[in-house]
Amino acid sequence: MANFLRRYLDELLTGAFLCLVFLLAPFYPPDFATPGGRALAQWVLRSAFLLFVLLLVAARFNFRARGLLRIVLEIAPVVVAVLGYVSLKLMHASAITAWLGIQSKDQWTMAADIALFGKTPYLWLAQWGLDSRLFLEVMSCFYGFYPFMPILAMIWFLLRGDMAQLWLVRRTMVISLYAGYCCYILIPVSGPLSIATPVAPIFIQSTPSYTFLMGNFRYAFDCFPSLHTANPWLLVWICRGKFPRWFMAAAIVVCSCITLSTIALRMHYGIDDIAGLVWLFPIALLARKTLPRAEAQ
Repeated sequence: MANFLRRYLDELLTGAFLCLVFLLAPFYPPDFATPGGRALAQWVLRSAFLLFVLLLVAARFNFRARGLLRIVLEIAPVVVAVLGYVSLKLMHASAITAWLGIQSKDQWTMAADIALFGKTPYLWLAQWGLDSRLFLEVMSCFYGFYPFMPILAMIWFLLRGDMAQLWLVRRTMVISLYAGYCCYILIPVSGPLSIATPVAPIFIQSTPSYTFLMGNFRYAFDCFPSLHTANPWLLVWICRGKFPRWFMAAAIVVCSCITLSTIALRMHYGIDDIAGLVWLFPIALLARKTLPRAEAQ
């Protein structure tokens, strides 16, 4: 039984999550700011359900998929976990926080930033002139690249035939994402955008895509710890020695820019990013401990 759980933990967590979403949906109808939000959410949930069905069929018949289908089956748990973020808002996860009587921790995180940095870090960037339109456009690109990093890493290892490393990346991302979502519920932090500041709004806040995504899908308390910081650096940590040097150097640059983007775009406090960096060590250890021994080694 223990070996079964180790081998199929990714699929079990994926199935449990999807079952929870479909069970809750009739009782907590999701709210959308626009009709397009509902259409996109329905497409995402249907795609996630199809991916899970494919996983079940493949496991049941020990099906050895090839080509594109194999890629889909191997990365499906991570895709579902990444897309699962939107369920926090759609299924009203904040009601759990309210039921537990947990208040917003933004004042605490802002106080921690002031104690550590003198002011919340994005004010330093603005003071140094790093708030131009071009700079923020570049930061937006890096911020949006975050969910694609684990998928690209898994495809890399799949094409190279390194299945043990692929499974390590998959297990690490699945645990980190679902555990992070639990932290969002138990440690509600909205981020600097939720607090009135003397700094003028940045241009990205008025773009149609930003308004659409924030209005329909962003969960109100998705900051502590910063998974935008934790997960890219988790990849670098668990894949050290597995990538060519030039590839690893590029990955480190991308990770650094993603972390910087969380501050520049006012999505996270500095303490959120520090928590994200601390987060990667216990998650990496837990991922290795839960893998079958051969893959973990």
